[in-house]
Amino acid sequence: MRRWMREHGLAEPVFEEISHTFRVTFHGPGDRILDLIPEEGVTDLRALGLNERQIEALRLMVNEGQEITNSLYQKLFGVSRRTATRDLAKLVETGWVRQTGTGKGTRYMAE
Repeated sequence: MRRWMREHGLAEPVFEEISHTFRVTFHGPGDRILDLIPEEGVTDLRALGLNERQIEALRLMVNEGQEITNSLYQKLFGVSRRTATRDLAKLVETGWVRQTGTGKGTRYMAE
């Protein structure tokens, strides 16, 4: 929850112990409520179910023109081959990444 609050520019929750109970206070955006509404044409990648690894891989492909292989993905993010395969397949599913080649020659790049 703390991470999500920070990611949205909000103060972290306040935890207080009061007698034999506790209270958690979540601060809202106040007058900045409209800042939380995404711009038209901008996609919230987390809302699509992408995890932090996938978002970073997509950033590398789009912003830096990097091609990624399964083994590079494993190395970059410290994950198993199976996790890399699943994450990369989800990126292809979004339509923003295309897969070329087969087997060990498979590469992933931004569409």
